[in-house]
Amino acid sequence: SERETMLGDVHRGWLEKEGGGVFGRSWQSRYFVLSSTSLTYFEDEAARDSKGEIDVASITRIEPSAPLDKPYCFSLHTTHKGGKTYHLAAADVHQKEQWLHALAAARRGDSIVEAVASFSSSSSATSDESAPSLSSSSSSSSSASASESTSSSIEIDLLRRRVALLESSRDTLTKQVEESAKHAALLDSVRTWIEEALAGRTIDVNAHWNAEARALAEQIATLGERAQRAHANTL
Repeated sequence: SERETMLGDVHRGWLEKEGGGVFGRSWQSRYFVLSSTSLTYFEDEAARDSKGEIDVASITRIEPSAPLDKPYCFSLHTTHKGGKTYHLAAADVHQKEQWLHALAAARRGDSIVEAVASFSSSSSATSDESAPSLSSSSSSSSSASASESTSSSIEIDLLRRRVALLESSRDTLTKQVEESAKHAALLDSVRTWIEEALAGRTIDVNAHWNAEARALAEQIATLGERAQRAHANTL
C-alpha cells in the first residue's frame, strides 16, 4: 500500500480536516502521514489508497490558529490549486504542537522524528520541573494563561478581519442592488417615454430624476417628434 512505502522519518496520527460537500463546509476525521516530502491523508489507518496529498514544498506558511469552533486548529497555506489553504484540527494542544513541530522540521529538511521527540521531551521536562514546588506550578499556570491569552487575541483579530470582510462584501452588494434598482426604474421609464412619443404625447423631460434620464428622455422625445412629422408627411 501507499502507507507501507512510507518508512523511517515520518509522523502520523488523526486530525480533522475541513472540507466542502453537498451541504456546505464540514469537518471530517482523517489519518495523516507526514514524510519529508508530503502530507498524505487517508480515510482510516487501514485504508490502502489515500484521500489526498499535500506537497510539503507547496506549503508557504503555517498559521497556528484558525476557526473559533476548533480550538486546536491550524492552517496550511499552499500554492496547491492556485493558493489553497487547508484547515486541520488536532484533538488537544499537545498533539497540535507535535504536528506544528513536525511540519516545521519537514519544511526545513530536518528530521521529523527528532523534532517531535525533542518537543515531547522538553514538554515532559517542563511538566516534571513544575511538579515539586507551588511556585513552579504557579509559573507554569501563568505561562499557560499567557499562551491562552495570546491565542485568544489572535482568534479575536481573525474574527475582526472576517467581520470587516463581511461588512465590505455587504456594502458592495448593497451598491450593486441600488444600481440594479436604478437601471430597472430607468428601463421602465424608457418604455413609458417610447409609448408616449409614439402616441404623439409630450414627454415631461424636467420631471425625471437625474441628468442621464433627462438626456435620454430628450432624445426619445426628439425621435418621437421626427416620427410624427414623417407620418404626417406621408398622409
